[in-house]
Amino acid sequence: MIKIFLVEDEIIIREAIHKMIPWEEYGFTFAGEAKDGEMALPAIRSIRPDVLITDIKMPFMDGLELSRLVLKELPDTKIIIVSGYDDFEYARQAISLGVEQYLLKPVTKSAFIEVLEKIREKYEKEVEQKDYYEKFQKDIREYEKNTRRDFFEMLVSGKSKLADIYERAEQLGIDILSECYNLILFSVESGEKKREVVDVYTPEMGELLTSIDAMIQKDADYLLFRNQMFSYAVLVKASKERIEERTRDCMDELARMFELEKNRMEWFICHAGAVDRLSLVPQCYQEAMKTFALRYVGYSHVIQGRDAGARKERSDVDLRAIDTDAVNPDMIRNFLRQALPEEVEGFVSNYFCLIGEDALHSQMFCQYILLNVYFCVISFVQGLGFDKMRFQEQLSDLSVEQPGSLERMREAVAQMLARAIAVREESTKGKYKTLIQTAVQFLEENYMDESMNLNKVACAANVSANHFSALFSQEMKQTFIEYLTGLRMSRAKELLRCTDKRSGEIALEVGYKDAHYFSYLFKKTQGCTPSVYRNTSLNRKDG
Repeated sequence: MIKIFLVEDEIIIREAIHKMIPWEEYGFTFAGEAKDGEMALPAIRSIRPDVLITDIKMPFMDGLELSRLVLKELPDTKIIIVSGYDDFEYARQAISLGVEQYLLKPVTKSAFIEVLEKIREKYEKEVEQKDYYEKFQKDIREYEKNTRRDFFEMLVSGKSKLADIYERAEQLGIDILSECYNLILFSVESGEKKREVVDVYTPEMGELLTSIDAMIQKDADYLLFRNQMFSYAVLVKASKERIEERTRDCMDELARMFELEKNRMEWFICHAGAVDRLSLVPQCYQEAMKTFALRYVGYSHVIQGRDAGARKERSDVDLRAIDTDAVNPDMIRNFLRQALPEEVEGFVSNYFCLIGEDALHSQMFCQYILLNVYFCVISFVQGLGFDKMRFQEQLSDLSVEQPGSLERMREAVAQMLARAIAVREESTKGKYKTLIQTAVQFLEENYMDESMNLNKVACAANVSANHFSALFSQEMKQTFIEYLTGLRMSRAKELLRCTDKRSGEIALEVGYKDAHYFSYLFKKTQGCTPSVYRNTSLNRKDG
């Protein structure tokens, strides 16, 4: 409902206006009234009405001054002035302030209703436009944020030339120049009971990640990227004097946000050591990833980069009195649920460090470790629906009953884990392929719906929106927004080439209610405006 506030010094007229209009019938709610501008202003600041109806001539503060103050603080407020003075100067001042209507007393009920209906129509269009603009801004942020995933891969892979990285950063509007760099890696997941394959995000998770994104965007020293499917990276940029301080600030703020969630989330943060060249960021990333693997072997929450590495190697860590808790099967299962194939080596190294060198001198204990891992992976693949006997055959070349040397034992554990992860990947591939096919078909049939969004498609695919976003990006090698935009732009180009429809008509046909938005996005994705594309296509035909 649209909130109305009335200011009129004559009580008879004020009551007449209040009672004359059946406000709710026309989509309004009478939110308050006052007898002059001075008394009205504090109430207006509190109520924040959508429409203000005010007289001009009032004691203490007249209607024009009240309108000026209200529009300064609440510029979207629609103002109707009702005056008994047929004076051009009053009308001129009202127009210059941006007042919607200037009505002369006495005002009939029909005239008042006509004005209110026009106000309501304009208000609703503006709200609709505002909602659409906010959606547009959100889509653009999502589009640009996710295109940065490829840039992050360029940055940390060590396979791209510096010139290419700088060029891509400039294209994306990313300020990558700095004296020093560091990387923070973090993962966060629901504290709910885990499944064999992680595929659930809670609403609390979505809200938390949105808050993290907002926090990072406020600080020019931080850049947020998606690292893996369910983990993230923050590139910290600062001077040599401040790089450690800025890294610690970000770590502390992330930890604070995670702690606020108490037991609802499980999380892990670590960082590497700072580097003074952009070309050394891949080395920084590899160091951080080694520490990041500690989340699978019982460490949790904040791990301070190189300190964690030292913790793995020190002999003074109390791991000698080893018991079965140190090789808890949940540790293996947690790793198998979430890990990538390339994380196996790091996990095995951390796992054996956790057990302790002294314990590994016992052949009996080593045999226990191998059998523990063996039964864990068998149980895991069975949970995925894979045939137990078939998987046991796949492990028949590994000696799990006789540990042998430490190196052979490490290799056997690594092979068992790697093969179980391969089964998991194959198992989920079919499931995810069907899910993505459903989503793609739904998009191809409904991309022209201007209200199409991630939630609608996720609902059609019967999966949570957050998980769908990550999964779609992983499987399709592009984000949901990129794919939807690509469908729409492909159809738009066809219409530009083959019809004489105007740009605004084409925008509506492919799912964009706002022609300016369509033109902006077309130029951003295709490199030219719709009109230039059409003219170029026509020239090619003529040629």
